[in-house]
Amino acid sequence: MRDTQHRLEAYATQHMLEACATSVVVKKFGAFVFLLSNPVAVLFLSFIFGMAGNAILSKMSIYERLSDRYLFSGSKPYESLGVVWYRNFLLATPLRFFNSNIRFSGNPDLATLNSVMNHMKDAEVSHWFGFAAMLVLNCVAAWYFSYKVVLGYVVLNILGNLYPCLLQQYNRRRLTRVVNSIKRRNVTPVN
Repeated sequence: MRDTQHRLEAYATQHMLEACATSVVVKKFGAFVFLLSNPVAVLFLSFIFGMAGNAILSKMSIYERLSDRYLFSGSKPYESLGVVWYRNFLLATPLRFFNSNIRFSGNPDLATLNSVMNHMKDAEVSHWFGFAAMLVLNCVAAWYFSYKVVLGYVVLNILGNLYPCLLQQYNRRRLTRVVNSIKRRNVTPVN
């Protein structure tokens, strides 16, 4: 009898300690866990994380190699994934006012086009960082919340980070063709 009572006390003590530890974790990380329940807030945090990651990575030598990469070799896969539709959607909504550095009007010169391409690379790398951050937080949210929250993460991550990356690559490829044609026209043949 004494042994059973001792085991019950040990069991109760252990569960009380676990409950206290859980309570401390919830109190300590409660705001973080609450934030994780809102995929829209996490999407905006992923934008901030992406800008910070881009600022850090732009100082490194690997940045040029990463920013010059394309996910697909041609334009057709981008079009098949609906990047043109996504572009039209962005242009029809107030989202078109974001990132004004990647726009030009009229007949721009070569320096303006190169500047726009550099801003496109920055935006693309930022969105890749945000995409990766939101993938990690998606796994954390899957641990704490229901499939509805996780589905919200997936949809918002695709629309808010992946498609902008694909759109930047698609537009940058088109702009590169224009820049190369301008460079070919400006080169005078040597006789």
